[in-house]
Amino acid sequence: MPVVDAIEVAPNDVVHYDADGYAAIRDFLKEHGIRHILMTGYATDMCYISTTCGYNNFSKDFNVFLVGDATMATFPANSSPAYATNAAISFASLNHLITQVSWVKLVEASSDE
Repeated sequence: MPVVDAIEVAPNDVVHYDADGYAAIRDFLKEHGIRHILMTGYATDMCYISTTCGYNNFSKDFNVFLVGDATMATFPANSSPAYATNAAISFASLNHLITQVSWVKLVEASSDE
């Protein structure tokens, strides 16, 4: 199935559609030993963050790196897409840090200390 006329899909290319679901792409990547994902793209505030192959899903199972210089957001209220891009990446970073905090476990101090 063609993606768009301007993009040729080769026989060995992997094309994943949202309707295929997150589990399908997650399992495919894990089966192929993928651990790190670099994310770039358009519509940072929507597709890049929230779709099936977006940061919100991938960050649960992979090390995700957001490439801010290779993305663009579409918030219409901003005078420049740069502000929306920065906001979307900043919010994703905050969400990621909150996720990371969940790994921290409280260790009770011993009476020796």
